[in-house]
Amino acid sequence: MPSIADPTAVPRERRGAAPRAPSQGTNWIIFSAVMLVVAGLLNVVDGLWAIDASNSTAITDEVEDLLWYANSLELWGWIYTILGGVLIVVGFGLLSRNQAARWIGIGAACVSMAVNMMWVFVYPIPALIHFLLATTVLYALTVYAGDDDGLPSDPG
Repeated sequence: MPSIADPTAVPRERRGAAPRAPSQGTNWIIFSAVMLVVAGLLNVVDGLWAIDASNSTAITDEVEDLLWYANSLELWGWIYTILGGVLIVVGFGLLSRNQAARWIGIGAACVSMAVNMMWVFVYPIPALIHFLLATTVLYALTVYAGDDDGLPSDPG
């Protein structure tokens, strides 16, 4: 006779529902959410630096010649700070499978891919790494984030 302390002695029906295995695309969605939150945090840091640097003498004349946006550095700082905040919210929205967050994430990944291709001749390795990461985020959000079960959608 099995003991009461033995969990195998209790019939499965009385133990509650069987643990549900995570769906196939869950890890991809988590990856996308983490990447968007990290990108958002980095944008906030960059934006705050730009806001601070626009009011200081940290930018020399040589550096100012290289920055095509130096005359509006504070504006770009605010743009990056706001964009970073949006990406952080979108990343957390993806964790709750919010479809609006999915579509904003797809748009952000597409913009990131285009922008990083503009930098490929100046900083080839970082630009290609960012391009590949944006591509994986785009893949995850288009293939796995559309269905509640996380399975790839059937095209046919």
